[in-house]
Amino acid sequence: MISLGVDIGGTGAKCAAFHEDGRQLAVSYIEYPNPAGKTSLDPLVLSDTVLEVIARCAAVLPDRTQVAAVTVSSFGESFVALDAEGNPLSDIIMYYADTRNREFRDLIGRVGEDTFMRVTRTKPDSFYSLSKMLHTRGIVKKPVWKYLLISSYICWRLCGETVIDVSLACRTLLFDVNRQAWSDELLCAGGFDKNQLPEVLPAGSVAGKLQKDVAGRLGLPCGTRVVIGAHDQVVNALACGVAKPGDAADVSGTTESIAPLFREIPEGFDFQRCNYACVPYLDRRGYVTYAYNISGGAVVRWFRDNFASHLSQQAREAGVGIYDLLNRAAPGEPGELMVLPYLQGMGGTPVMMPKARGMIYGLSMDTGLADVYRAILEGLTFEMACNLESLAGFGIAPARLYACGGGARSKLWLQIKADVWNREIIPVLTEETGALGSAILGFAAVSGVKDVFALAKRFVRHGEPILPDPCRAGTYAEKLSQYKRLRGFVMQDTSDRERETNEIS
Repeated sequence: MISLGVDIGGTGAKCAAFHEDGRQLAVSYIEYPNPAGKTSLDPLVLSDTVLEVIARCAAVLPDRTQVAAVTVSSFGESFVALDAEGNPLSDIIMYYADTRNREFRDLIGRVGEDTFMRVTRTKPDSFYSLSKMLHTRGIVKKPVWKYLLISSYICWRLCGETVIDVSLACRTLLFDVNRQAWSDELLCAGGFDKNQLPEVLPAGSVAGKLQKDVAGRLGLPCGTRVVIGAHDQVVNALACGVAKPGDAADVSGTTESIAPLFREIPEGFDFQRCNYACVPYLDRRGYVTYAYNISGGAVVRWFRDNFASHLSQQAREAGVGIYDLLNRAAPGEPGELMVLPYLQGMGGTPVMMPKARGMIYGLSMDTGLADVYRAILEGLTFEMACNLESLAGFGIAPARLYACGGGARSKLWLQIKADVWNREIIPVLTEETGALGSAILGFAAVSGVKDVFALAKRFVRHGEPILPDPCRAGTYAEKLSQYKRLRGFVMQDTSDRERETNEIS
């Protein structure tokens, strides 16, 4: 039996095929033909890309008749608005687009921020679907039949059913986390009808079977089950081996996110005010939240492209990547240089200040390219250390951090994380964790296996744990204190500049 896992990201879509014995058989990836930074995406371009990436993955399989399931997971917040004939009414507003609007602000003011946090267990922000839904409703020329988040839209294209899982429903700001259902109170306040939203099912539920014309296009059997996946951070956590409280997935990609698993929602609303959401995890094992920094791998890539591109020829000759050369050249021990990595603002948790700016402190005549590179890795790690300290204040202190994503391929960065966070880091050897987590849900759905975590053990691959070095951990404890002082300065400076701007205007 073969399961296809689809992982839909903000810049492209990926599909990977896994055999029931744990082997990865094929993988394909296609980027959307969108300019970098564009905040909208044509829904038909998205769906065509996803269907093509599935077809390419299936085409290289020795026996496509063994494909039993296609499971679709995706990023959150964004959606496709459809009319009664099933036609898209507008482009997709990407999750990172700024959709602040008066109607959303008025709604929050009328309902109350505390009400939103009580019901959704999330601090209301224009980042979530609700603000984008209000904006879309105001610009489309026909009534909206359905608002389908990305994985729901693709499942609908595959099998004709409109469903969504709990973790993605949480990203709308309309889902009652305590009741595990759409909130009648918030839907009514926003002027939406429950029928405009998909049916909420547990992640890993069978939505239906491939429609005949779609099956033909994909080259797959018509009996192939279409399974609703989950939010990309949830399937990443599953594929990392996050199974019990104390576990956490550290996903280092364009952004960095730590998703810890915990038993109970912290009391009060201070947790939500730090921008931490509470998302029910798989099989009711507790909750996860997303502690994140939008300036993750994007900052490392910025450094590579702007300051290390001259190494490309050397990298080609050596048969390695530029990052490999930088990792080799970087100092083996912490230095005096300090980088505050706010190139896209201080964006994420526990503080969000979009107008904050980055800083390099401690430059001298002895500073070289490799010193700055290591300091960037350290700065990103310090920022997530602030997140871990914040989470610990709410009783959430992960003891095991499973590292995946592009950043997990750097042994240098993994060691820095172990030393700064003073805990072991367990690298995940499977690169396609989002697609793998989706495929595991597919296997569970079609096989009838009740314990998805026991099933996941067949697929999860871990490397040797990276342990903290006591000497470096002590040095980094001192550097973290310095980082916090500089961080406080940046926050105060940003607040002062924003206040002066408001006074002038």
